[in-house]
Amino acid sequence: MAPTKTQGMPSIKAQGKPGGFSVNLKLTLLLGIISCIVYANTLKNGYVYDDISAITKNTIVKKGISAIPELLSTPYRRGFYATSNDLYRPLSLIMFAVEYQIFGLNPLPYHLINIIIFAFCVILLFLFFDEFFEGNNKAVAFISALLFALHPIHTEVVANIKSRDELLCFFFAFLCLIQFLRYYRSDKVSYLILGLVSLFLAMLSKETVVTYLIIVPLIFMLYYNENRKRGIVITITSIIGIAACILIRFVVLKAYHADEPSSISFIDNPLASDNLSFESRIATAILILGYYIKLLFIPNPLVCDYSFNSIPFSHFSDPVVLVSLTIYVFLIFYGLKRLIKNHRDPYAFGILFFLITISLFSNILIPIGTMMGERLLFFPSVGFCLVAALLIEKLAKKSAGMEKKVLINKIGLAFILPISLVYAFLAIERNREWFDNYTLYKTDLEKAPEDTRLNYYLGTEIELEEIADTTNINTVKQKQNLNEAILYLKKSEAIYPDFGSCQMSLWNAYFMSREYDSAITHLKKAIKIDPTLNKYTLFPDSKLQADIGDAYFHIHQYDSAEVHDRMAIVINPNNPDALNNLAAIYNIKKEFLQAIEIFKKAIAISSNSLNLASYHYNIGCSYLNLKQTDSAVYHFAKTLELNPSLNDANLQSGIAYFQAKQYPLAILFFKKTLAINHGEVNAAENIALTYKITGQTDSSKIYEIVANDIIRGAIK
Repeated sequence: MAPTKTQGMPSIKAQGKPGGFSVNLKLTLLLGIISCIVYANTLKNGYVYDDISAITKNTIVKKGISAIPELLSTPYRRGFYATSNDLYRPLSLIMFAVEYQIFGLNPLPYHLINIIIFAFCVILLFLFFDEFFEGNNKAVAFISALLFALHPIHTEVVANIKSRDELLCFFFAFLCLIQFLRYYRSDKVSYLILGLVSLFLAMLSKETVVTYLIIVPLIFMLYYNENRKRGIVITITSIIGIAACILIRFVVLKAYHADEPSSISFIDNPLASDNLSFESRIATAILILGYYIKLLFIPNPLVCDYSFNSIPFSHFSDPVVLVSLTIYVFLIFYGLKRLIKNHRDPYAFGILFFLITISLFSNILIPIGTMMGERLLFFPSVGFCLVAALLIEKLAKKSAGMEKKVLINKIGLAFILPISLVYAFLAIERNREWFDNYTLYKTDLEKAPEDTRLNYYLGTEIELEEIADTTNINTVKQKQNLNEAILYLKKSEAIYPDFGSCQMSLWNAYFMSREYDSAITHLKKAIKIDPTLNKYTLFPDSKLQADIGDAYFHIHQYDSAEVHDRMAIVINPNNPDALNNLAAIYNIKKEFLQAIEIFKKAIAISSNSLNLASYHYNIGCSYLNLKQTDSAVYHFAKTLELNPSLNDANLQSGIAYFQAKQYPLAILFFKKTLAINHGEVNAAENIALTYKITGQTDSSKIYEIVANDIIRGAIK
């Protein structure tokens, strides 16, 4: 049955002026420009949120173009860390690898490409709806795409570079539908093949498009049902394309033992907790579904993270849960009723598209890896935008007459312009909040102060800034910043005490603050919660034990430090930190030969020049204590070769030569020490002593004066 005039009335003529641009081209250009303008201010932003795992610290991506075969054959997170339960989304990572090859770690090109892809997503959505309505309702097609372009709910997907997977999935998913529609009408196999390839690429981008197993037959078996044969061919083609990707995914993940079902952590999705009753899980999931609808109508506040306890657990006694349930039950029955009454009902299609795509993230049938996420509305919002556009068209026509063009009559503009301006303003403002991690977490924490992971994110971000900033080491400013970090981390701990990563961050913050007792307490808590927390290292248990040993060393509990360092070495005999700590303990115990032996083991397994310099320096000190001056001098020379800025090696070299009674060389190194650090009183005193021993009384008196001036503060 062909569509009637009431189902798809022409609002704009299909053709432009002779020799000019067509209406479609004008509208697509307008939508592209609007999309780019709204997200132009993301070009100032840096790497934020999940970008670390996909780009900045992804070891495979940072190999550049040469990594493409590896990205096609490895799990999604493999370049950041290995897990037994992973994903397969190579397409976005391949793009990042190419961009890294060309642009390095300059974030601007990555953001620009996100904007461009989003603009094409908006254009394809318009073209899809134009094809969907067979060119008979460009007003609805345009308004739907315009609302989609401006809706602030999409800021996370565009502003967060990592969400390229979502953008690519959407782009290829709607390109696929356009090709299938063209095949349906023309029977040209080339369109069918292009649709299949597009669907395949969408699946390689993100698994969201698996919902096309329902959406494709909805379009080509129900909405369009004049040619059953072609509808069946399109449906079978979709099944083949999706099945092929699922098979490839299975093979790749199986090869890396990354396909094992594993429990979802409480911090990722509290709804997956075994301690939560079935009734409470379902009620809270329904409540969250209601929040999604609320955000579609009122996209404020927007938050990058929804973890425990930003959305408290609920029950069916909660009126808000009942309201949400009522809305969804109504949408299901109303959408199906309209579809049964008229299989070409666009309202029914919009409602069902929303319900089908949101069901994947509902946490009702199967818990997913997150409780809630604004990015998860990227596909479902298409249904919302379509229904909203249909309602605007209906109201405009009812007020202005059937013959009026919806996009240029006063009633239509009265609805479209205010919504567009408000949406654009909110989106642009939200983009600013994605400027960097500190800005994002600080802003969002004000909106969701009880979110345990946001408190952890902000505390850890402040802590990491202090680790990276070498200008504030051990200063009052650093102490203030670390105290601020600890404040947020303690809030996170108070909300959810069993958050292992938070305990690890507290350990780091207290260690940097030199509050070693508190550091040990939190590290032990972290180990008790999850011994494998340090999963980015090859031997996480060994790393944790060495960390505890280091903390005990700093509070002079050397026996306890030795116990933990030895445990670390048992787990991983090649742990340089544990070997270094253990050797330092032997030095303190004056067991110098054992210290030297262990330091040499550390040298044999280390490749870091600064670490090697430290090991050689410590060996030199051990030899100095053993009065083996030739060996001491050799290792101090190696120290300075590896790290010329380690001035203590010059001082110790002078002491070694002094012990060997090679006084001219001793004076040479003492003076070198003093030249680098004018306030090094030991060097001045040693020069004075050496001159005195060698009978150079006048020179000795000069350096005695220098030493006294340093002590009085006259020389710094």
